[in-house]
Amino acid sequence: MKKSKRIAALLMAAAMVATFAGCSNGDSGDNAGGDGGASAEGGKNITVILKNSTAPFFISMAEGAKAAGEDLGYNVEVKTPVDTAEGSGNEQQTQLCDEAIVNGVDCVVLCPVDTEAIVPAAQRIADAGIPIVASNTRIADESLCETFAGLENVKQGYELAKALFEKMGGKGTLIIIEGSTGAQTSLDRIEGCKQALEEYPDIELVASQSANYSRAEALNVAQNLLQSYPDVDAIYCCNDEMALGTAEAVDAAGKTGQILIAGQDANDDAVSALKEGKITMTSWGNPYMQGYESVQAAVDVLEGNEVKDFYEVPTKVVDETNVDSFKDQ
Repeated sequence: MKKSKRIAALLMAAAMVATFAGCSNGDSGDNAGGDGGASAEGGKNITVILKNSTAPFFISMAEGAKAAGEDLGYNVEVKTPVDTAEGSGNEQQTQLCDEAIVNGVDCVVLCPVDTEAIVPAAQRIADAGIPIVASNTRIADESLCETFAGLENVKQGYELAKALFEKMGGKGTLIIIEGSTGAQTSLDRIEGCKQALEEYPDIELVASQSANYSRAEALNVAQNLLQSYPDVDAIYCCNDEMALGTAEAVDAAGKTGQILIAGQDANDDAVSALKEGKITMTSWGNPYMQGYESVQAAVDVLEGNEVKDFYEVPTKVVDETNVDSFKDQ
């Protein structure tokens, strides 16, 4: 039965790849490193599928994954969608999943754009007998995965929000700038923020709107929201790129330093903005180690080592008190 399921999965994957190839420019999406196939000797091939290759967070994740491959003796290819426009990422990740099946890789590390929509592709990988490690973002059907590597986004959101609310003195008004609609990282970070809000009854959430993890979109969203809520006390953003766009809008409104801004990821631009007083705080998710630990988990699965339920990478709130040393703590 397992052999027949594997053959069926391979045939379906091959058909899916052919369909996508016929509809595209022939770009397989392996633009973040790798040479288009599972080419290492000895059957030690891990494909890492991330959300994109342009955001600083995922660039760092890719670097960590590749470093782990070098340290642990595995060929690690990092693949990402080429087009990250709204709605296109999952389709391209699906194609990359099916390519991994056809290439016969040994393990897939998967960081889904859409935790629900990726399930059919993940099911085909599992049916082909290829283990999956979920990375950074959980897959809706966790039974398809051997384990999860990353951070606990609800906890990260909660800890960041609490630090922000303390800076507010425990009272005032708040806006949330959400990530992409349906993205699990955004949902989790919002949930963490709302859990913290329950502990601060004198803080009122006045608006919550998506900016799709985009700096440019966040600039527009924040500008519009500031028209309606010019005296808002703080803005909680689900990533740093949106925090940076929000900071531009706040600066344009002449309110830098008056409105507190929190981001998440601690990317280089955000750290610089924090030092300059343009944003108030961020939260370091150590993307390099998320990539590294994801590959470590895959190797543990493949080598029959003890596999932990959760390869957790801790987070850290970064503000003016520790911005110069947070990576060393």
